[in-house]
Amino acid sequence: MSYILAIDSGNSNIKWGLYHGDQWLMQGNVFYKDVSNLEDEFINLPTPTFIIISHVARSETRNQITKLISLWPSRLEWLSSNNFRCNVINGYINPSQLGSDRWAALIAAWRIEKQPCLVINAGTAVTIDVLSESGKFLGGIILPGFNLMTKSLLSGTQLTNIELGSYEDFPVSTENALQSGLIHCILGAVDRMYNLLLSTVNLASVNCIISGGSASLLIPFFKLPIKVINNLVLEGLIIVANDTLGNSEPSFSL
Repeated sequence: MSYILAIDSGNSNIKWGLYHGDQWLMQGNVFYKDVSNLEDEFINLPTPTFIIISHVARSETRNQITKLISLWPSRLEWLSSNNFRCNVINGYINPSQLGSDRWAALIAAWRIEKQPCLVINAGTAVTIDVLSESGKFLGGIILPGFNLMTKSLLSGTQLTNIELGSYEDFPVSTENALQSGLIHCILGAVDRMYNLLLSTVNLASVNCIISGGSASLLIPFFKLPIKVINNLVLEGLIIVANDTLGNSEPSFSL
């Protein structure tokens, strides 16, 4: 069977995984400035049959990844969004403008749900995307993640030397007010998109598929039905790779 190397090159981190048969053999995660460290991890991997990459950030990082994967004479795809793939319809006005990470996440979410859902990726930015009952990406929103919102507040106000606190319904310290505000901001956007989705489908409820490095900060406060999928983008990349290679569907651990 094929060895598939999937790489999710995001704004802050580069996540990767080696997939074989119907399971992940190994996964890793490095900060984008440490991409050269991947050479020590990649050198001992079996030669991938197929390498698939989602890259959304810096051209310098793309060049570094290109150099790393030149170790192997593998078939390669840099994922880009198009009109239709793996039973998902891209509803963007300009389909190619949709980030490859969001496209891969939508493909993974549809394979999991096969019904309307919200697809939430909480990373450097937070994306909240909507899939319809036919597998069509209806659209979605992008907002700053925890770190970006925190940096914005600290740089644009007099909130200097403030540590992030903990969530309170009615915060009574500046630290807790800041943390609680960030959580309310993101969850409020999720709630609004959820209600908008419900208004378009004949269902009492739908699932929220959530992933990303900051997901753990949000999950304790969710009141909506959720499924937590680690590395949703990598899962989507494997679905695309298997579709290209004609392999069987990957399985998911919820």
